[in-house]
Amino acid sequence: MEIRVQKYGGSSLATDRQVVRVAGRVAQSYRQGAQVIVVVSARGDTTDELVRAAEAVSSGPDPHETDKLLATGENGSAALLAIALRDLGVPAVSLTGPEAGMRATGRPGVGTVSHVDAAPVRRWLSRRHVVVVAGFQARDELGAVITLGRGGSDTSAVALAIAHDVSLCEIYTDVDGVRSADPRIVTDPALLDELDAEVMAEMAFSGARVLHSRAVELAAAHGVDILVADSAGRGHGSTIIGRRTGMLDTSAETVPRPAPGGYENRAGVAAVTHDRSVAQLVVRAGGEPAARVAGVLDVLALRQIAVGSVVWRPVGEDELQLTCSVPEVAAAEALSAVNGVVVPDGGSAWVRRSVGAVSVVGIGLLSRPGLTALAMRTLVDAGVDAECVSCTQARTTFLVEAEQVPAAVAALHEQFELNQEPDEEDTRATA
Repeated sequence: MEIRVQKYGGSSLATDRQVVRVAGRVAQSYRQGAQVIVVVSARGDTTDELVRAAEAVSSGPDPHETDKLLATGENGSAALLAIALRDLGVPAVSLTGPEAGMRATGRPGVGTVSHVDAAPVRRWLSRRHVVVVAGFQARDELGAVITLGRGGSDTSAVALAIAHDVSLCEIYTDVDGVRSADPRIVTDPALLDELDAEVMAEMAFSGARVLHSRAVELAAAHGVDILVADSAGRGHGSTIIGRRTGMLDTSAETVPRPAPGGYENRAGVAAVTHDRSVAQLVVRAGGEPAARVAGVLDVLALRQIAVGSVVWRPVGEDELQLTCSVPEVAAAEALSAVNGVVVPDGGSAWVRRSVGAVSVVGIGLLSRPGLTALAMRTLVDAGVDAECVSCTQARTTFLVEAEQVPAAVAALHEQFELNQEPDEEDTRATA
């Protein structure tokens, strides 16, 4: 019997009416004969409210206890959906992440899935129950609850799909698929029917909120495709993400090729993303500056703080300055850790929070030297000053002032004509 894995985000469960609607959708899948595993996020702003509650009673909440607290949000969603399903005559059971066999390692708040024991869920499926699993959480090696980081419910769903040999993981949210830019900034961005997993991972990492980047990477590594669709059935489309989409085929006939008109720029570009939740860490180090700056990166890596847009340059004869972007939520921790490395030797560090990251995402970007130059010229013409540029084959990222992020996104999206439907013959080059 077919097993379907469906994940519903917190915005799809925010109200009681939405919970009932989701229950109806799940019941339909069940009545069509499928065995159904549903993964849920915490409802609405529940996670933010729980974080605020922890910070209200403690200046430094214990991370292990915080994980236990945050897990209650998803547990509540799972139980509520199971109640709604039973009211529709569908046998259902809610399980916490640990009860569903989810196992993870790492630090509290940033756990990494190590494996999934499929047996507990399979026992309920064999009894023809819908299994509703609380996402975002697992059991660590000591038996304690550990959360997987913001967006971790996506990762939970993909991990369960892998464990149960499901080839397509269905992610339902409040949008009808992945678009070429944030529709709150850009008017009528294109709906991307198909996306290569590498491109989607870059989009997610650089600010697209539709999916968590770790979930996309995990799915690609295990050959699981992801469907992104609207949980309420609105809109007329969806997005399939995987390693069998047109953009991945790199044979001579299907390599993204120049668009009509001679531009080299559009062929490899899929989307423009942005991230306002970044900060810039600035470090000055003396003594043995090269070793000291390398030590800074080591310290950040040990704390699993992602670093991007790194610039390293000499300042004077015996001093180096390192600037890099870090997640804003980790800025205080990063600054404290770095101060412990450089301050004892006369160095200094500080954080700038008034920055944002804007990225052009696609395939083969470095193979088109004109693309970065065109993107930079576009920002200059729009009056946007880019302070730092980092380039890979899949992403070109600019750090700009926070208030200039919308203008930068709109200008780049227009330049690369991403809101226009591609000609049929050019579909693979722009999807």
